[in-house]
Amino acid sequence: MSDLVRASVEDICPSPYGYAVFLSADSKTFVVYVDRSRGAALQSAFEGLSSDRPLTHEFVMQMLDGLDCRVARTVIYHVEDGTFFTRMTVEMSNEIGEKIVEIDGRPSDTFALAMRARAPIFIDSSVLETLPDMTGALKKLRGDS
Repeated sequence: MSDLVRASVEDICPSPYGYAVFLSADSKTFVVYVDRSRGAALQSAFEGLSSDRPLTHEFVMQMLDGLDCRVARTVIYHVEDGTFFTRMTVEMSNEIGEKIVEIDGRPSDTFALAMRARAPIFIDSSVLETLPDMTGALKKLRGDS
């Protein structure tokens, strides 16, 4: 298994086909595209917003809290034809016992839960090496020189 590199969500921007989620790891920026509804949920998590009534990710976080579980991390472990694959690690420690589970999920879901839980996002270094550097595109979007 390759080394894991910590990634951080830098920005989430609407695009003609949904939303572009810009992440940085090491000195590289890469982008994960998601559809409009998932992008809006990600943007809410990114901005720390919550709704009057819990949306799906808020609801899941409340369930995890109620079960004494926490999101430990999300890992981007594979990319194929522009589709990213992620796993989220959830840890439980309560009167029943202790357990750690890895759950395969869409990046839009695992990123939203990781952001709401303030859990780290990692990318496998071998996956990161295959991705184009989008640092210039993000700077251009932000109006940076």
